[in-house]
Amino acid sequence: MKKLILIAAITVLLTACAGTPPPAKAVPPAERVTLGEINAAIENGKRIENENGEEMVCRREPKTGSRLARETICMTRNEWTRLSEESQRSTRKAMRSGRIPQGT
Repeated sequence: MKKLILIAAITVLLTACAGTPPPAKAVPPAERVTLGEINAAIENGKRIENENGEEMVCRREPKTGSRLARETICMTRNEWTRLSEESQRSTRKAMRSGRIPQGT
């Protein structure tokens, strides 16, 4: 009798788990945009969002290895904050250790 109840309980649990999943949330297809389109949107004051609806902040940063070239980098506010904090941490660590890299 106990085996029959156990088998029935397992069968009920397995059929409940095997049910159809809820329909997925409709996500609009990702758009490929060019750098020119991003720069035009920024200049026109348009808000740029990622696929999660988070506001993207774009900055023109100096390109490594060039004195004149600049590149547009877009990240969320949280990503910019995290990058800034990591940079500050590594700078403090380098200063505490006394091993400050010298330019050539």
